[in-house]
Amino acid sequence: MDSKTLRESVMKYLSYRPRSLAEVTRYLRTKTSDAALINQTLDFLKKYKLVDDAAFARWLIESRSRSRPRGSRLLKQELKQKGIDLTSVSLPDVDEKTLAFQALNKKQPLWSGLSGKDYRLKATRYLTTRGFSWEVIAETVKKGYNDLHVNR
Repeated sequence: MDSKTLRESVMKYLSYRPRSLAEVTRYLRTKTSDAALINQTLDFLKKYKLVDDAAFARWLIESRSRSRPRGSRLLKQELKQKGIDLTSVSLPDVDEKTLAFQALNKKQPLWSGLSGKDYRLKATRYLTTRGFSWEVIAETVKKGYNDLHVNR
C-alpha cells in the first residue's frame, strides 16, 4: 500500500468520529506492516492535528456525559482501553452527582411502582455498573427515591 492510499484510508476512518493515537496506530497496522509508512502517516496526522489524545479525551467525556452518563472510574477505564495515557492528559472536571442523577432519571418511570427496598437495590446496582462512587450513589438514590415516592 502506498502513502497516498494509506492516508485516504485513515482519513475515512477518522471521518466517523475522533480517534486516539493508539486506535489510529492499531488501524494502520491492519492496513500495512511497513513501520516507516505508519510513522510517516502518524506524523502527518499529528502535524495537522487530526489525532490529538487530549482533544479526544475531552470529546469522549463530553459525549458519554451527554448520552450515557457514567462515573469517573468508568470514564478513566474507557480512556485506558482507547490507549489514552491518563498521566499525560488533563481531564475535564466531571460533576458526578449531576451525571448520576441524570442516569437515574432515565430509569425513574420504569421503577415508579417498586417498593422502597426494591427501588434502592435496583438504583444502587444500576449506578454501580455506571462507575459512580459509593458516596455519590447513596446521595443520588436517596434523592431519587424521595423525588419519586415521597415528594409527589
